[in-house]
Amino acid sequence: MDPIFIPILALLIPIVAIVAGTYQKIAKAKAEAQAQLGKATSHLEDELADAQAERDRLKTRIEALEAIVTSEGFDLEREARKAGITDRQGRVDPSLLTDDPADLEGGTRTPRRRVR
Repeated sequence: MDPIFIPILALLIPIVAIVAGTYQKIAKAKAEAQAQLGKATSHLEDELADAQAERDRLKTRIEALEAIVTSEGFDLEREARKAGITDRQGRVDPSLLTDDPADLEGGTRTPRRRVR
């Protein structure tokens, strides 16, 4: 054995022990920080899930409203209500849609009425 190897080995053992101890402390501190972070953010996961459920509910509602508003029947019914040619249930009364010239001249046409 080389005479210089023994002093190097004597210095190397404490250095390795110090590095290993420091690594162990860092790993322990990291695990504790991770656990605290998990506890602190657990309520955020619940809030996120609630927000996503609310978003999905609102998205479904908006899609339903878009389907109603963009339907041809909605536009026709709205115009019919404005023109006053709907019956008591809000449906277009077919008898009010006739524009027969004989009815207009003879005065036998059913008068239009507004129903809300």
